[in-house]
Formats: sequence, C-alpha cells, structure tokens
Amino acid sequence: MSSKKKITLGAMMAIIVACGYGGYTLIKEKDLESLRSGNVATYEVKRVIDGDTFELTDGDVVRMLGVDTPEEKECYYNEAKDALKKLIEGKKVELRKDVTGVDDFGRLLRYVILPNKSSLENNILVDEYMIREGYGEMQNNPRDKLYNGVLLEAREKAKKEKSGLWNACDYDPLSEHGQENVETSSTKCTIKGNISTGEFGKTYFLKECNNYEQVKVDPNRGEKYFCSEDEAKSEGFVKARYCP
Repeated sequence: MSSKKKITLGAMMAIIVACGYGGYTLIKEKDLESLRSGNVATYEVKRVIDGDTFELTDGDVVRMLGVDTPEEKECYYNEAKDALKKLIEGKKVELRKDVTGVDDFGRLLRYVILPNKSSLENNILVDEYMIREGYGEMQNNPRDKLYNGVLLEAREKAKKEKSGLWNACDYDPLSEHGQENVETSSTKCTIKGNISTGEFGKTYFLKECNNYEQVKVDPNRGEKYFCSEDEAKSEGFVKARYCP
C-alpha cells in the first residue's frame, strides 16, 4: 500500500449527527471532516467480490469493517453482493481506517463512505447501509469500535423490521449464517484450521493473528483445531498471510 493510501488515526468523533433517508443513516457533508482520521483519499472501485469485499482499480482488496455478509452458497449471498455492486462498483469511495489496518489475508480493513456529488445531499456510510437494509450482520471486533453505536443501531432496526436476510433466511445470528462454531477441546491445540469457499482455501490461524477471534471452526466443513503448525501443514493448510 503506497504512502498516499495510508490513513492515519486522528481524534475520534464523540457524536455522529445523522439524518434519516431511505431507512439508513447518512453523513452530512459538514460532518464528514469530523469522521475522518487524518487524510482520507478517494479510490475507485473496480469490482465487487461479495457483499462485504471489493477490489480497487489499483489492485488492493478491501474488506469492509463492522459488517459480515453471507458467504457463497449461503442464504442471501447473491442479494448482498448485488446490492453492494449496485451501490459502489465503478464509483469512487472514501476509505477510513480504524485500529486494525490489514487482516491476515492481506486485505485492507476499512469503513467505506460513498460521497454524494451534490454538496446539498448526504454521504452514505456503506457499512451501515448494508446492515440496516438486512444484507449482512454486524461484525464485532474488540479492536475496531469507531462506528460501533451506529452499526448496532442499524442491526437492531433491520432485525426489528425483518429486513433482508432476517426475513428471507432461517437465520440464527449466533451460528454465523448457519455455520457451526466449536471451541477447542484442549488448551494445547488452539491453532484454527479454516476452509474458505473463496480464493484463500485451507488456512490456519495462530492466536497472534489479527482476526483470530473472528475465525470460526466448523467440523462439518472439514475445519478443525491443530496442536502444531506442522500438523496443520501436513493436512494441506497454509499459514494466514499476515500472521506473525
């Protein structure tokens, strides 16, 4: 990532001034400066990969912070992907960093703001839009809390109004879109073996990895805990790219 694209952390905002439009929160242009941490640059979206991930024209891949949409073959996957594609593909967006800048797959972790061309209109916080419209669930990360209140409010609204996947899917938020998650049976075996339906394949995560807590282990998908890295490698798992 070039120096022009690094987003430094500045003062955290205390209150987000929001107004309702179309059922989701919009950020007024005059308030946008207070939401920025350092210099926020504008980037063009080349293509949407799924409901919470997209590629920039320079090749960097961005994983949206605070939102988790269904994976391929899960209920409401296509709807979430199509919604994000319609909203940002081919357009210019502003990216904002929280504490965790890059995940263990090498993707940039960012909040996404879609600016409105008219200074009289408002800018959309895309992460919040996807949750409020029911295209995804709120993703809790103990390190990245900047928009926690806004995203939680969006989640509760979508759940109450049964928007999107809350109505269309047999959805249990405790099961990660229907994915089972088991805990390790041994304190000596804590390496998580994860199998992605996307481009990453079979990957293992150490406790030191940035998003270790968010990684699920579902035995029904062939995922498991390992007691050593050698054991994980012997079964075809590779270390997550940005783990220490």
